[in-house]
Amino acid sequence: MKEKNEILCIGDVVTDAFIELLPAEAEIEHDNKHHPLLCMTYGTKIPFQEAIIINGVGNAANAAVASARMGLNTTFMSDIGDDQVGRDILHALTEHGVSTEFVHSHRDYKSNYHYVLWYDADRTILIKHEDYPYEWPEIRDYQKPNWVYLSSIGEAGAIIHDGLEKFLSANLETKLAFQPGTFQIREGAKKLHKLYAKTTIFVANKEEFGQILDTDSQDEKVLIEKMHKLGPKIVLLTDGPKGAFASDGTEVVFMPPYPDPKPPVDRTGAGDAYASTFTAAISGGKTLSEALAWAGINSMSVVQEIGAQAGLLTKAEIKRWLDKAPASYKAKKI
Repeated sequence: MKEKNEILCIGDVVTDAFIELLPAEAEIEHDNKHHPLLCMTYGTKIPFQEAIIINGVGNAANAAVASARMGLNTTFMSDIGDDQVGRDILHALTEHGVSTEFVHSHRDYKSNYHYVLWYDADRTILIKHEDYPYEWPEIRDYQKPNWVYLSSIGEAGAIIHDGLEKFLSANLETKLAFQPGTFQIREGAKKLHKLYAKTTIFVANKEEFGQILDTDSQDEKVLIEKMHKLGPKIVLLTDGPKGAFASDGTEVVFMPPYPDPKPPVDRTGAGDAYASTFTAAISGGKTLSEALAWAGINSMSVVQEIGAQAGLLTKAEIKRWLDKAPASYKAKKI
C-alpha cells in the first residue's frame, strides 16, 4: 500500500535556461527610486559565458524537491505541455523522489520555459506562464496529505485556488502552507481571502508583504501583525541577507542568516529553500526557532550551487551544519 502523502506541493513547474552574462557585457544602474536595473547594449549581439538548462523547477517544484530531500513523502500537483520539455520535467522530479501522480499533461500546449539572466550572484528571470485549462483533481482518501504547500500559479489558475479552498474545508486535518508567487501577490489579500483564512503557515519576503497588504510600512512586527489578521497562524517574513522573522501570534522571533562559507554563486531558489525547509520543520514538530535555524542552513547551501535544487540538503546534512554553527547563529525574541 502506498505510504500516506505527507505533503502535496501545488504550483506551476518550469524549465529554467540559465544564461550567464559576461561582466564586460552588462552592468547595474539605478533608476531615480534607486531600484537596480540590469543594463545591456540595445540592438546588438551580446556574447555570454554559458547556458545551463535545469528541468523541473519553480517555487512549488523547488519546495517539493526540498521536502523529498528531507525525507518527506512528497507529491506534486501541476500542469505541463505534452512535449519533450514536459517529459524532461517529469523525469527530473521522479529522479528527485517526488511523486507526479497529480501532474496533468495537456495536448497542444507548451511546457513553461523561463530564461534566467545570471549576472554576478543574482538573476533576472524572464517568465511566461502558459494558460493551461487548469482543473482540480479528485483526491481519494489514501491520497490526502497532511500538508498542502501552495505557491506560484499562472493567471488562469483561479480554479485551483477554488478547488483547494473547498478541499481544505472538507478536510480540516490537512494544513496549508502558502508561499504566494507573482500573480498571487498581484491578486492581493482580498481576492484570495478564503485561502488566507485557512492558511497555517504564510511565507513571503518583506517587499511582498508590502504589496499584498498594500502598505508602505517597513516595520516587520507591523507587517506580521497585519498578516496574522488575515488568518495565517504562523507567519514567516524573510528579508534576504538581513535574516528572517517568524511569529505564531504570541511571539516574534528573529533569525540572522547562516554565514556563507564562501561567496554565493547564485541566489536562485534561496527563498524557496527557506520557506519549504521552515514548513517541513514545523510539520515535524520543531519550534519557531528550530525551524528558522534549519531554514537558514538550507538556504545558505542552495546559493552555493547553480539553480534552486542542487544545493538542497537532507535532514542529516542540515543537522551537521547546525552542530558546527557559530555562536551568533541563534534566534532571538523581539
